[in-house]
Amino acid sequence: MTFAFRIVSFPTVHFNGEIHTVTQAPAMPQLPEQPQVETKKPLYKRKWFVILAAIIVIAIFANIGGGGDDTTAPAAADAATGGQPVVEQPVVEQPVAEEPVAEEVEAPAPTNPGIGQPAADGKFQFVVNGVDCSATELGSEYFSTTAQGQFCMVDLTITNVGDKPQSFFGDNAKLFNAQGQEFSADSEAAIYLEDSASLYEEINPGNALNSKVVFDVPAGTAPTSIELHDSMFSGGVTVNLQ
Repeated sequence: MTFAFRIVSFPTVHFNGEIHTVTQAPAMPQLPEQPQVETKKPLYKRKWFVILAAIIVIAIFANIGGGGDDTTAPAAADAATGGQPVVEQPVVEQPVAEEPVAEEVEAPAPTNPGIGQPAADGKFQFVVNGVDCSATELGSEYFSTTAQGQFCMVDLTITNVGDKPQSFFGDNAKLFNAQGQEFSADSEAAIYLEDSASLYEEINPGNALNSKVVFDVPAGTAPTSIELHDSMFSGGVTVNLQ
């Protein structure tokens, strides 16, 4: 490093008749300029901080402005209704018309055949000719039987409609009254009838047999139906007696 010096002349000053020389300090050497160090700006003066703060402020005011809609809406509604409170009308549900339900038509119950009408079961076709419940004693003065109540005799015609011989037993028949009580045939009483073949009789195909089935029932009983079978294992057929 080099230094430059200048020769400086010293001025003289007259003071009280004397000459005085004014001395001046020599000029200081000039040093080279040092580069200035940039000082950091405070955080609040930085550009990115200002932008971020502006965004936050705008968001706050946007929220405040949006919330104001909720407070102005009731006022607008009050102005529209003249300040009267709005009463919400209940929603009345309209009844839904129900589709008409088609009524189920019940099939008429099958009617049982009656007196004089044919009724088939298995290989036999039966026709009830009539019912007589007036007797209390059957037979002759030497050979007879007395009913516990009264005898009901059902007059039948039995025809074999099958292709093989079939035996008829009167004991397979059942008698019923209006109360649903069931009565069995009295085979012993049928012995005292001259024209009854209800105990046992074999009928060939195509042949018919007239017979009477006897029942001993309580006095005053009015039979309403009889169930007839071509054998003890068949389903049977019911014939109305009234």
